[in-house]
Amino acid sequence: MLCSSYDALVPLCVHVYRYAFVVFVSEGPFVRFSPLGHLALSVRCGFITVTYAILHAHFIYRYLALHKSNLIQEWFMPFGLVGTFVYCISHVMLWAWVCERFFYGDFERTSYIHDSFQDLYHENSHDTNMVIALYREGSDNVVIGSWIGVTIVTASTIYSMGLYFVLGHKIMKKLKVHVNLSEKTLRLQRQLFNALTVQTIIPICVSLIPCLSVWFGPIFLLDFRWIYLSSVIAVSIFPCIDPIAIIYFLPSLRRRVQIRYSIPSTTQRGS
Repeated sequence: MLCSSYDALVPLCVHVYRYAFVVFVSEGPFVRFSPLGHLALSVRCGFITVTYAILHAHFIYRYLALHKSNLIQEWFMPFGLVGTFVYCISHVMLWAWVCERFFYGDFERTSYIHDSFQDLYHENSHDTNMVIALYREGSDNVVIGSWIGVTIVTASTIYSMGLYFVLGHKIMKKLKVHVNLSEKTLRLQRQLFNALTVQTIIPICVSLIPCLSVWFGPIFLLDFRWIYLSSVIAVSIFPCIDPIAIIYFLPSLRRRVQIRYSIPSTTQRGS
């Protein structure tokens, strides 16, 4: 909910020109350049990785529920919830720091994409909040900084995806053992694992692939324009798709939703 609200406040758009990719504010109160507006844009970019962190919490909780249930009962409330919140904020802060430190839209970078930006959007790049990575045709500080920034966010993404598969493999192995689990509990755990599997596939499709295309396409002068145009939309709808997947794969939640929306019509027919 926070991600969706922030996306409405700081909507993004992606632009690519030769060896540079640009993420800029498309409308709203933070369109015109200002230090505060640039920070708001950097934090918005950080919300992309917080979706990975939330899934980490799901996988870790499910792993502990199967392997060390006593630990959850003794420590999850409130330490686990607080730790999850701090962990998510840490992911946001990392990407926001990378945007501020290595992708800052300074004069050299905004000048590099100025003409293409003006032709396509009829806006002045110097007067727009944007983060830019420039891989070639720039000063050493800008090019080296861009490579460092992309390396950091790529390493963060690989770590996130790797953690999904490692914990997912361990959870699946535990479910196959059938130790100390009733049939009802085992069935519920399998349903939850199916939901987690779908929750892993969704960010890969709507976040990871678009991000990698935007980051690495300009290095080889590849034009993935259809991905660029759809990537922001895909990333923005993730908070909506994720809970729908959970509701679909968990029968208890499906029944609760069906009951919730069937009550008004039943009441109306009775009256």
